[in-house]
Amino acid sequence: MKKVFYFTVGIILFSNLFFNANIIKISAASSFWDGFDKTGGAIGYKLTDPRSLPQKIGKVLNIATVFLGVVFLGLMIYAGYLWMLARGNEQEVEKAKNIIIYAVIGLVVVLSAYAITQTLYWYFYGIKYGGVQ
Repeated sequence: MKKVFYFTVGIILFSNLFFNANIIKISAASSFWDGFDKTGGAIGYKLTDPRSLPQKIGKVLNIATVFLGVVFLGLMIYAGYLWMLARGNEQEVEKAKNIIIYAVIGLVVVLSAYAITQTLYWYFYGIKYGGVQ
């Protein structure tokens, strides 16, 4: 058990080095929006104001969708853990199955709501993914 723990901690720390290196590269880059104006504007893309209300709502929805995806993954792992440790106990197996079913239903509802809101933003505001019109 200690080997698994140390291996997991090692992987997390090792991957963290690469993740932080990418963040430093991204933050050291010049302004994305200035570069987008120069290159995308030259071929006809129109940049929307990144601080507009629809953009802010879109960012909040994107963050919420990612968070709910992480919650779904956690529920699936928890349900699998319960199922594997049920040891033939039908009540525990049924509990795990219910968690899986409700988690999948929740994911379908969240993804449907996300698709509907993205479609409505595109229809009413002309905003597609990334703010490009």
